Amino acid sequence: MSFKFRLQRILELREQHEQAKARELAAAQSAAEEAQKAKDALASLRANSHAQIHSTTNAGPRVGHLQQLGTVLASLDERLIVADDLVKEADAGVHQAKTLLEDAARDRRVLDRLKERHAEAWRAEEAQKDRVQMDEIALLQFARKPETKDAPNGTSADGTDHRDGSPR
Repeated sequence: MSFKFRLQRILELREQHEQAKARELAAAQSAAEEAQKAKDALASLRANSHAQIHSTTNAGPRVGHLQQLGTVLASLDERLIVADDLVKEADAGVHQAKTLLEDAARDRRVLDRLKERHAEAWRAEEAQKDRVQMDEIALLQFARKPETKDAPNGTSADGTDHRDGSPR
């Protein structure tokens, strides 16, 4: 007979839940990386636009051109703030997904430890049953052996003579 854990189905469901949380964490991390890349791209664009303003001021720019670059910079600043908020939200999502994954892993480990304890108790019980069965077999075999001391000629089964009554 093999060991059967009564809560095996629940353990499997917890493992599936943990795997789902791991996938959610991976998706959240991917989204956070994408948000960070988008923010970095906007920051790079803003830095390039800012550098362009400084380079045009030295070359005697036209007022309309400077005004247009100022508007672009203001727009990029707003978009950068929005991108920063998105990065913060994505990081919060990653943190939440990590917490959920840790909770799911903890729940699964609880059942794993319970399963191991039950398996160990089952193994100990099976070993005890085997010992009892082996003891019974040994007692039966011992009881079936003919009494050698009561041999009619006074010799034991090993052929030694004990007719003088000595226990040799």
